[in-house]
Amino acid sequence: MKGVYQELIDLDTRHSLGEYYTPDWLCERIVKKFDFKPTDKVLDPACGSGSFLRAFVHRIREVNPGISVEDLNNNVYGIDIHPLSVQIAKTTLLLSLGREITKIRKPIHLNVILANTLTSPKGAENLFDGDFLMFIEKIKLWLNIDIFEDMNLFDDALDTCDDLADQTMNKKAEGSETIANILKNINKDYNLEGGKIESFYKIYQALKTVKEKGRDSIWKFIIQNSYKPFFLKGKFNYVIGNPPWFTYSSIRNEEYQSLLNQLSVIYDLKPSKVANFPHLEIAAIFMSHCSSYFLKKDGKLAFVLPRSFFNADHHDNTRSGKAKGFKITDIWDLEGVSPLFRIPSCVLFSDKADFMRALPETGAEGISFSGNIPVHNCTYSIAEEKLTEVQNNYYYIKQGKSSAFSIRNTIANMDENPYKALFRQGATIVPRAFYFIELTQETPDDWENRIINIKTSEDIQTDAKAPWKGIDYSGKIESRFLFRTALSKSILPFALYKPALVALPLTIVKTHEKKIQLHTADELLTKGYLQASRWFKNAENIWAVHRTENNKKVSLEDYLNWQTKLTTQNINAPYLVLYNSSAKDANATVVKRQDLDLEFVVESVTYVFYTNDLNEAYYLSGIFNSSVTNLLMKDFQAKGLFGPRHVHKKILDIFYPKYDENDPKHNKLAKLSEAAHKKTSEFLETIDKDRKIQGLNLGKLRLEIKMHLEKELERIDEIVKGIVG
Repeated sequence: MKGVYQELIDLDTRHSLGEYYTPDWLCERIVKKFDFKPTDKVLDPACGSGSFLRAFVHRIREVNPGISVEDLNNNVYGIDIHPLSVQIAKTTLLLSLGREITKIRKPIHLNVILANTLTSPKGAENLFDGDFLMFIEKIKLWLNIDIFEDMNLFDDALDTCDDLADQTMNKKAEGSETIANILKNINKDYNLEGGKIESFYKIYQALKTVKEKGRDSIWKFIIQNSYKPFFLKGKFNYVIGNPPWFTYSSIRNEEYQSLLNQLSVIYDLKPSKVANFPHLEIAAIFMSHCSSYFLKKDGKLAFVLPRSFFNADHHDNTRSGKAKGFKITDIWDLEGVSPLFRIPSCVLFSDKADFMRALPETGAEGISFSGNIPVHNCTYSIAEEKLTEVQNNYYYIKQGKSSAFSIRNTIANMDENPYKALFRQGATIVPRAFYFIELTQETPDDWENRIINIKTSEDIQTDAKAPWKGIDYSGKIESRFLFRTALSKSILPFALYKPALVALPLTIVKTHEKKIQLHTADELLTKGYLQASRWFKNAENIWAVHRTENNKKVSLEDYLNWQTKLTTQNINAPYLVLYNSSAKDANATVVKRQDLDLEFVVESVTYVFYTNDLNEAYYLSGIFNSSVTNLLMKDFQAKGLFGPRHVHKKILDIFYPKYDENDPKHNKLAKLSEAAHKKTSEFLETIDKDRKIQGLNLGKLRLEIKMHLEKELERIDEIVKGIVG
């Protein structure tokens, strides 16, 4: 049914629901970890097409061969927010129960529920003396909580109330005894004692009222599904599944955003750094909520999750044990398995816990999986032949303000790196089609007071995205508006290679020191720069047509100077230390402004430190290019399908002291780094000048440089070990 499901529900809908389908082999391998008892109840809170439900049924039967189909069905539950998912999951469950289903004497209810797992019944906090607050339209109903004892009775009662409200609309209302009689005829075993009939009668009256006012739409549907999770509170021995993979920032509904915000506060999931909260995976809220709300006291949970739970800053509360509701007991790393999901993944196992939630110093047991599966969705018997499982212990480790799950039980220096606040990310020079250019003439001997023929650079088209992809225009520009910058492909170990040429609406103001001044096209025209004005006016017009809804009030110059990352750049410091923001490893180089033909501005794909001390610049470049610091960073880097992909300031979470000219180790490292720069420059003179340096070729060139510097890097690593400890 999984294949049918993926055909019926379009890809955009699945992505908006955060659905990443779990292959059958992984479902089977996860449930294989548990020896379910005949009385154990199991829930998948985001069941999709029902793959885990199928796995539950087969595993429960495997360890309890004599279990009846009725008991088996009563033990297996699923919840999903998508109506079609619920129907397909029911079909999957029905097929899994098998032919024995035909031998039962009474109808059974398949326990797959259409509801939002995270939406607890409204009014749940108002439970008092056995009463429960429910709203229908604006009608406030205080109901007896006993109506939530039996889900089948609740469903039949709502059907009865809705049908009766239809039949008596604009007529005299029936009495409560009518509802009691109808329910007795449906099932004589229903327990209708206490205040149940009175409560159902209130619901009937409210439905009748909204129908008569023409305000009824889907109230029965809303009540029936919104309150279903309440029946399941605290009833499960196991919660197992693959919760939605999307972030808080991707939610557009304000009411739902408010709910998620409240839950993140209740369960202590909000990251300490406010800027990280938008990146919080909703799966983290699922983990706390499902453990707290659905599990019995000694219940267990297992979730398939993005591997960002291993090291992303926004999931530190989950790793550290600060998040409420669960204690992580086992960790599976699925990074080495292919094909699986579009992003690296993991499985976290936990016990319900109210306190002592942090990982012990001895770590948590775990497994690293690797192997190439024949097809994405196959049975475990097929996948098992291709999988390697390595038993590991996983530890909660910290480095600076970052944390991670790691198989290395290291104790890092927790002092703040003195350079962390001094490195700045460059300006976001986008859309690149407006600014990254190439000459349509010979390169002049000098750039002083020239009119230069230019066009949009062809190199930026490969990575361009709609609606900016394909924008390509040419013209002239005054040479004072041309600058150099570096994209990732320009940052090599110990070298700046072919820095890109950019046209920017900037002038350099010289008073006691140089400063950057940003201009609009009209301002440039007023100042007499006709060519630059024409070029940037064209860009402003294209921007006005294609900018997103969120940027409707943002001018092109403000977008270029977002967070003033362009105009606040230091163009007076003679030396810059640059390293790349994204890649497997940090690659760093020292830039000497005097060696460049134009003023240099820093782009957002790089981080920069400005200094007047050349030895300090070489010292830092040596540290960044060392395998020592890059290895220390690995556990804390975000990972894609092709391995670690983001450096950003993770390399600055590793502590190393400020450069000290009186420290022999620091000076020795600076000298080695200087020699490596010179040797790399000589090596680059030998390579093919027409060689395209991007993608895999970029990684290959960086590797070639490191091999060429093998002896120097060994000595650099030795010194860096002593510096970082």
